[in-house]
Amino acid sequence: MIVEESPGRLADWVRADVREARTALSRARLLHGETSPAYRSAAARWSHRQAVLDELATRRGVGREDLDLAATPALQLLAAVRKVRLDVAAADRGSEFLDATAFLETPPAAEGSPG
Repeated sequence: MIVEESPGRLADWVRADVREARTALSRARLLHGETSPAYRSAAARWSHRQAVLDELATRRGVGREDLDLAATPALQLLAAVRKVRLDVAAADRGSEFLDATAFLETPPAAEGSPG
């Protein structure tokens, strides 16, 4: 079960999810155009991942373009995802992002709150 995965493996999953969302957005733009339903769907998915990157950049004190997601400590990345989950849950209960990150609903006791 994914809830029992280590923070490092969960962070790797989040990194892959961000890459996939970014690729899906680019692909939808190229293949269907920015007014297509496929692009709008990909853009909605990407917006939540972009919010994670923004939160992470804020926590690290850098610009989003200066983030090195691969070098970001797992606990910092997971904390940023949890923060965005709280924001999304408050505004959009039926979000695909909440479903995609459901494994983070209950933070493991060993994690703590990274700064």
